[in-house]
Amino acid sequence: MNKNIIVLLSCLFFVACGGGGGDGDGDGDGDGDGDGNNNTEDTNGNTTGVITLSGDDTTIVGTQLNTGVVGSSLAAGSQPDYIIIVDKDSSVTFSEPNILVPNINDANNGFVLVVTDDSAGSGINGISMSIIVGGTKLDYACSTPVTTFVECGTSSIALDIENKTVTFDTATVINTDTGTTLTLDGTLIWNSNGGNNSGNSNNNGNTGGALTDITGVWKDDDPSLWTSTLGFADEVYTIYKEDGTYLEFAYYIIGNCYDNSLGNYKDLGNGNISIDDEPPYQFSIVDNVMTVSYLGDSYTAAKSNLTESDFTPICN
Repeated sequence: MNKNIIVLLSCLFFVACGGGGGDGDGDGDGDGDGDGNNNTEDTNGNTTGVITLSGDDTTIVGTQLNTGVVGSSLAAGSQPDYIIIVDKDSSVTFSEPNILVPNINDANNGFVLVVTDDSAGSGINGISMSIIVGGTKLDYACSTPVTTFVECGTSSIALDIENKTVTFDTATVINTDTGTTLTLDGTLIWNSNGGNNSGNSNNNGNTGGALTDITGVWKDDDPSLWTSTLGFADEVYTIYKEDGTYLEFAYYIIGNCYDNSLGNYKDLGNGNISIDDEPPYQFSIVDNVMTVSYLGDSYTAAKSNLTESDFTPICN
């Protein structure tokens, strides 16, 4: 599995193409054919977010990838910036100069998704993906500009290793055996585990992760993030409800009233929630203080004893 992935990646995106690395158990060292100085950033981390699949092969592979860990590496030698995404039960290891090796836990079920940007090493945006279902492996690939397989789609891949995000916008890959296509959509964010191998999707240090863990009233630490025709808010409270809805109340001293809004949030598990269908927010709760991270930024909120009936009057 690892060898096939590395060879496919090498042929698609790297200047040199050859064998290397890994045995069927996913513990090989993979050479990747890269030379030059070590210019890399090895940031393995657990993912938040969803990648959906559409197309004929979804009858076999399903409509969503159960993502676990992302391994990322900056360009070195002839190799571009790239990431490897694996399923929630698998892991990614790193070897110099910037070789990422997927370690598939279940040889009969899992996936490996390789994404590269158009950095100097390749000049190509591309995807190389293998999905194993019931012991059968299906290989998919695309590149922009198109080389051997199929065009991924203009602006269909946005890889930002610095901010640890990747977005697929109707990215099209072709089954290299049958010619059928799959379309990938969605955004993933990953946290950094300091470059250590991480195969456990629950080791992100978060407390909580279910809707019931954040239900109640929370007071935001920075009310200035909320503005209206009355200016900057003086206090902001968020009420998360067990039914997946939330209410926000912003208090303005100048009007002695609360502005409010209603939205929805969804439990993604392991300390991750999607708010109003935006890319996932990652949260942790320690001593009744919730820390929320979103696209590299974070804020905190403290548990409050207020109830919804306390937020009156509402501003006109």
